Amino acid sequence: MWREVVYGIVLLGMLATLGLSVRGAGLLLSAWRSTRWPTAIARITRAGILERHDEDGPRGYCPQVEYTFSVDATQYGCTRIAFGIENLYGSPAFAHAYDAMLRVGMNVPVHYHPAKPGYSVLRPGIVRNSFLPLLRGIACFALLALVLTVLPPAMGVPPLLVPAFQAMSNAGGSGAWLPGGSR
Repeated sequence: MWREVVYGIVLLGMLATLGLSVRGAGLLLSAWRSTRWPTAIARITRAGILERHDEDGPRGYCPQVEYTFSVDATQYGCTRIAFGIENLYGSPAFAHAYDAMLRVGMNVPVHYHPAKPGYSVLRPGIVRNSFLPLLRGIACFALLALVLTVLPPAMGVPPLLVPAFQAMSNAGGSGAWLPGGSR
């Protein structure tokens, strides 16, 4: 019984992570489309660098900004610098790379989604970090495939997909593609 529980927990965790990665692929698509979004002039209202600390001191640095802009006499605010940058911590050089662009009081162009103007970005397009969610999705897919094929036999649990394959085989196929199927 405990083996099935462990297997189920691992499988649910992998599926949840895979779902989040699919969402990340949607963000990558938004990054790609953002270069064609309309623009407005935004005013930087807050800018800085967020530091992540542990017991040994600073561990990572993340650029942080808030800006406001108007579209059709409606005021909007956002914090997105670029797709893939939000809450991403790195070296001090990574965080300070945006210093010239992110000074309080500066007026900068902002690209906003035409149907949802509150969804905006200062640096449109795909940046190197935009691929992180997609890479995570590929890794999760590989791990999920590993979990579905290797873990069950190792734990003495029947593989999850075998009953589905057998049902398809019995429904109208020869089953030649299944291990132990009719040939």
